[in-house]
Order: sequence, then structure tokens, then C-alpha cells
Amino acid sequence: MGAFGALGWFAVWPKLRPPAAVAAQAKPDASAIAPPVIVAAAPATPHSAEKTAAAPAAVAQKAPGAMGTARTQAVAALSAPPPPPGEAERLVRRLQDVQNRVAEGDVAALHDMPRLVVAISRRFVELPAEIWADERNAHALVLYLLSGGSSVVGRRLLRENTLASAEAPLAKGAVAYLEGIDCAERDALLDIDPRRLDAALGAQLAFVQAILLLKYDRAKAIGALDIARLLAPGGLVEEAALRREVSLVSETAQFDKFAELARQYWSRFRRSPYAENFLRQFLVDVERVSAQITVEQWTRLDEFMDSLGVERRRVFYLAMAQTAAAAGNSAFADFAARRALALAAPDSVERQRALLYRAAANVARVRAAPYGDLLSGLDRAKLPRADQPLYDAVVVVAARITRAPERNFATAPPGAGDLPGGELARAEASLRDADAAIDASRKSMERRGK
Repeated sequence: MGAFGALGWFAVWPKLRPPAAVAAQAKPDASAIAPPVIVAAAPATPHSAEKTAAAPAAVAQKAPGAMGTARTQAVAALSAPPPPPGEAERLVRRLQDVQNRVAEGDVAALHDMPRLVVAISRRFVELPAEIWADERNAHALVLYLLSGGSSVVGRRLLRENTLASAEAPLAKGAVAYLEGIDCAERDALLDIDPRRLDAALGAQLAFVQAILLLKYDRAKAIGALDIARLLAPGGLVEEAALRREVSLVSETAQFDKFAELARQYWSRFRRSPYAENFLRQFLVDVERVSAQITVEQWTRLDEFMDSLGVERRRVFYLAMAQTAAAAGNSAFADFAARRALALAAPDSVERQRALLYRAAANVARVRAAPYGDLLSGLDRAKLPRADQPLYDAVVVVAARITRAPERNFATAPPGAGDLPGGELARAEASLRDADAAIDASRKSMERRGK
């Protein structure tokens, strides 16, 4: 997988401090690095050692003023602002900001992103090796790697053996993932609960877990994408997760979720540079769901479809009608064919195709309408060659349904017999061709969905 392909991205970080703040920043001590909850549980006071050793009775004998002072110090520790970010953190936050602007459709940010990744790689190598012992800096490195950073940088910093121990397994797993190595270090990423990490890293890790789970458990992969979307809304991580999840859900019977996720993507990320990729994949997805989805379930996507151009909507509805008709989903095939017919120009090939799919959807109910009405306006010669076998099948089936039963042995009924060149022989051959075409189409969709 490429550095910038399907990798997810993070939520918007706070604005960066000016470079001048870096020079003024002192190296944080251990208490500054520790989470606030730890500081609150053991606030630093002149008598902290005595309090630790004293029995509960001795604590109770202390003056109320001393207890009030300790409480005040604890509250102050909780409300104190976090230490300012170091250079590594600020560089990664800048990368995330650029990535989030890409999700919003910023073309300049899209061009800046690869250059920034290279610049960060060079700077990380130049930074003093001892800074990576700081957990915050090590955390920034892992975020950089999982955001499409260079695995070469990750390997170099791991070799120096100065990376904070808590982050080293994550860094190793990230490097293995970037390099496509099927190893224990990479698989260890699946054992980490992304919800226990901070939102930015958790979202990216959940997205990576979804990629790794695709080969083994698609249901769990969908669940991981749900977590990724919820942890980091509004940025490239949600954009990428939605694109992939819509396609995965189309393989299930969760049609309501399929419609909702597709609607969410288009309402939030239609300006994304990856929106065109989404629409191309969505065409494959709607062909897949057309075999079983109902008209009522599809109507949740009406607003989304109406926002597309006429030509694209026509392509979508024709594909849906064709698949639904072949799968026997007659009500939906008729619905999609009527939508395509309304968008097709007179005397166009698209109009012929829409009429054919509508006829195929209604051929079993041909008794409700005259036989001629079913095929009215259809011309076999104007149809694409791939659709002509379906036309032959509709003609034969409709003829057999509507003809009166023969009672005279002397005359063979229309379509009877199997003489070379006969109507039945041609229809049966066409049906075999149609079955082969449908089977090839389904296999193609399955390959594209993997």
C-alpha cells in the first residue's frame, strides 16, 4: 500500500505555536510528562513523603488548613495547562492540519502533503536522539508513521534504541504495516484497543486494523471502521473510512446502513479529491445491492442521487435495472428502469436498454397488459450485443405465457421444436450466453469488491 493511498487521517489539531516558542521551551521533566490524573492523585507538596508514610489517624489529626492547602494544590494541578508541544509534535500536527484541509477539497493542500511528509522525515532524523525517550515525542513518531510517513525513518529511530518503551511496539507494528511485512509485530496491532488511546492515534490505528482484518473477518473490519469514523470526525480518517465501509457494507444485507453511510459521505466529502474514486466504486456497490434491495430502502438515497448529474444518474439506474432484472428483483428492476427511461434521450441506445430492462422486470406479469405493450418501442438491432440475449429471452417467455394452448396435433405451436435456426434454439442459446455473461459480471464485481 502506498504512503498516501487508502491510509486514514486525523481530526484537526490546535493551531501550531510560532517557531520562537520552540527555542524558549525547556526540556519537560517527568511530572510535566505525566497525565494530569497522576499529578492529582499525588500532588507535590513539601510534606508529600510524610503523608505517604503517615497512618490514617495521623492524617486525621492534621490542621484543617493543611488539608485545605493540599486540596487547593490538587485542583491547581488539574487546572494547569499542559506543557507546550515539542517540535516533533508540532510537525505532526501540521501534517494532520494539511490532511484535514485535503478532505475539505483544498487542492493546494493536496500538493503540499507529500512535500511536507518528506520534510518531516528529514527533520526527524536531524533531531537529537534523546528526545525520543519522551513519550510525547515517541507518540508523535507513531502518528507520523501511521499517517503515511516513511518506514525508513521509523527503522532508523528504532535502531537507535532511544524510543520510549511504551511506544516501541506501536512503532514496530507501524513500520511492518507500511512495508507490508506479515509478522508478529504487525499482527500485534490487532491486540490494541484503539479506544484506550487518544482520539487521533486511536482513529488511525482503528483504520489500520480494518485493513488488516479484511482478509479474515469482514464484520470486524466494518466495526473497526466505525470506531475510526467516530474517533476522528471531519478529517481524512473519516473520509477514507466512509469510502471503504460503504463498499464493505454493500456486501451484506444492511441496506439501511449502506444508504446512510453513502449519504453521509456525499454530504460531507463531495469536494474531496477522492470523491470521484468513491463514485466509481459506488457504481460497483449499487450493482451488488440491486439484486436484493427494495424500492423503499433505496429511496433514502434519492437526495444523494438527485445531486448527481443527469448522465451519471442514467448510468447508475441502467446498471441497477440490469442487475435487478437478471437477479429476479422485479419490483426494483422496474423502478430503476423507469428512472433511467425518464433520463434517456429519444431514439438513444440508453432508452432501448431501459425499455428492455423494464420488459424483463414485467415479463412474468405480462398477462396484466397486452403482449405488444411490453415490447413497445424495442428494436433488437438497436440494442448493444450484450443485451440482445436478454431481449430474445423476454420475447420467448412472453410469447409462451400469452399464447393460447394448442389443441390440434397437426400444427406445432409457435416456438416448439428444436430445429437449427428455430426460434427456440436461438432463445436457448441466448439464455446460455446471458447466464455466462451474468456469471462473469458477478465474478468481476466480487474481484473488484475485495
